Amino acid sequence: MSEVEKFGGLFRRIGDTVHVGTKKFKGKTIINSKFESDALISRIKSDDYDSFRKYDGFVVKDPENAIVLQSGSLVGVAGSGIYELDKAAKRPGGEIIWVTKREFIIKWGTPGIYTSDNILVGCYGISRMRIINPRNFIMNVVSNKQYYTSEELKNWVKQTIIAAVKHIMSRYTIPELLKERRSLEIQTRSELGPETSRWGLELVGLDIGGFKVPEEYQALLSYEVEKQVLEQRKELAEERKSIDDVSEQITKYEHMIEQADEMFLGGKLNEEKYKELSDKYSKKLAQLKAQLP
Repeated sequence: MSEVEKFGGLFRRIGDTVHVGTKKFKGKTIINSKFESDALISRIKSDDYDSFRKYDGFVVKDPENAIVLQSGSLVGVAGSGIYELDKAAKRPGGEIIWVTKREFIIKWGTPGIYTSDNILVGCYGISRMRIINPRNFIMNVVSNKQYYTSEELKNWVKQTIIAAVKHIMSRYTIPELLKERRSLEIQTRSELGPETSRWGLELVGLDIGGFKVPEEYQALLSYEVEKQVLEQRKELAEERKSIDDVSEQITKYEHMIEQADEMFLGGKLNEEKYKELSDKYSKKLAQLKAQLP
């Protein structure tokens, strides 16, 4: 975004948040967000904030976004930075809403769900979410509320998560359910995606912690849990081996670059050959380093 680009003519970016140490910037008085405990938004309206007109601009800190409204209509969405407000933005109807971008965790659990083979099963887990579209979040979730907390959002979203999990689980038999936990997670994330996107949310992750099954299926559950643990250990071991192999290759190419340097400095390589080898080894080294987590 250009430093002089205006948003609907009502505000423009004039600096970075790193410049902000006080409530002033280049002689301008700046509004900062004021998040209450557990709040997801900080909201200031021009018509109910007495000193709103005294401010020249506002700050959006790095873990935030902000939207600017005029008479309920969106003027623009601001990322991190310092923004100057036009006089028209301070007329009645003007509003600034800061929205946090931090990730939050939702713990959930389902009551008994009948599987496709008519067995009553419970399920529990956690989901991780964050707000990625502040406009959709404000327009479709918060609406006119002055305050909105993560607890409110968790309670609301939780029911949608449970409904999706129940819908997917009902397609499985109990043996399939216990064996295909990852498939259940993937399908549930896929089903929730469009709905959470409409709310301005991103489903960062959904993990099924476990199942509650009738006593006669406890042995099968224990077996599948143990099997999955062993599979995870095997995957981790393979991943560690892969990392070790890449690390060995990195060490090898770093040594080859050092050898090329020594040979060039010792007069055993001309400049053209040295540049060819150096570029080749450096490119391979960069590719290997990109494979590391």
